[in-house]
Amino acid sequence: MNSWKYQTTNDYFDYLDFHDCIVEEIKIENNIVTIYFEFIYISNDHPLNPYKVAKSTDKCKLTFYNVKISKAIIYLDDEQEKEVQLIDLDGMELLEVKQRLVEKDFIYEIFGTDWKTHNFCSIKLKAKSFKVEWNEFTGDAWYE
Repeated sequence: MNSWKYQTTNDYFDYLDFHDCIVEEIKIENNIVTIYFEFIYISNDHPLNPYKVAKSTDKCKLTFYNVKISKAIIYLDDEQEKEVQLIDLDGMELLEVKQRLVEKDFIYEIFGTDWKTHNFCSIKLKAKSFKVEWNEFTGDAWYE
C-alpha cells in the first residue's frame, strides 16, 4: 500500500493510544524503522478524528525517522534481560508507548508482551520524529 488517506506526526502523540495494538511487521532500512500494526486508537480530540468518540483505525504504519539508537529487549522469567533483534518483536502486543524530548531528538519507549515467549519486552528508539499513517476509522476505541 503506497498511499495513505490519513497521517499524523509525533506532534499529536498525546492523541494516540497503542494499548493492545499488535505489531504485525517491523522493517529497518538505513535510519528508518517502520512498524506495521493491525490498528491503533485515535482520540476524539485529534484534529483528524471527525467523530465525538475515540476510534480505532484499520491497518496502519508507524515510521520513525533519523533513528540513531534502536534496542529491543525481552525480559526473561529469571529477571535477566535478553537483547534481541528489533525485527524479532513482530507480534508484540503493546501495553504502553512513551515519548520524551532529549535535546533535538525524541526517545521512544515501547513496552509490551512478546507473543512467542509471553514475556515482557521493550523497544527503545532515539529518533528525530515519527509519522503514523492509516486509511479508515473503524469501530469505537476499547475505552469508549
